[in-house]
Amino acid sequence: MSVIDSTALPGAPLDALREIARTEAELDGIRRHQVAEARRAGATWDQIGEALGMSRQGAWEYFAKRAQDRLAESAAAKGDLSEDEAMQLAVEEVRAVRRERRSDR
Repeated sequence: MSVIDSTALPGAPLDALREIARTEAELDGIRRHQVAEARRAGATWDQIGEALGMSRQGAWEYFAKRAQDRLAESAAAKGDLSEDEAMQLAVEEVRAVRRERRSDR
C-alpha cells in the first residue's frame, strides 16, 4: 500500500518537502492511535515493536517520548519550580496523559 504518490507531489522541492512533512505528521497520529488500540487489545510492546520493525524498547521509548516532551515543555514554561511544585506538575501531566488515552477509546 502506498500512502503518497510521489508523482503527485508539488514540482517545487520545498513545496514537496512541506507536503511530505504534513503527511508524516498525519501518519504519526494514525500510528499513535493504532498503537493505543493495539495496547488496549492486549498487544505487548514486543508485538508492537515487531509490527513497526523496531525493538520493544524502541517502540516504548518512541511512544513514551510524547509524554516526556509535554512534561519538559510545561516545566520550561513554568520557570523555576520548587520540588513540590515540580512534583505537582508531573502528577498533573500524568493525569492529562491518562485522560487523553481514555478519550482515544
